[in-house]
Amino acid sequence: MRSQALNLKHLRYFAEVARRGSVTAAAKALFVAPQTVSAQVQVLSESVGQPLLERVGLRLVLTSAGQTALDY
Repeated sequence: MRSQALNLKHLRYFAEVARRGSVTAAAKALFVAPQTVSAQVQVLSESVGQPLLERVGLRLVLTSAGQTALDY
């Protein structure tokens, strides 16, 4: 992980996507636009330096780095 501090909003949005398996479902639960959730998760992924989610069919599932980030 880079020296940049983690943003709790990034973690919250990422955790919601991980739980629901969908950016759209997470956005509805968080009362924000899907683009906002997607952008925040992308920033977190870039700060970690690895992909945190991968698409499997229509769902998003955690990568091993994503599971580590979620446990954090």
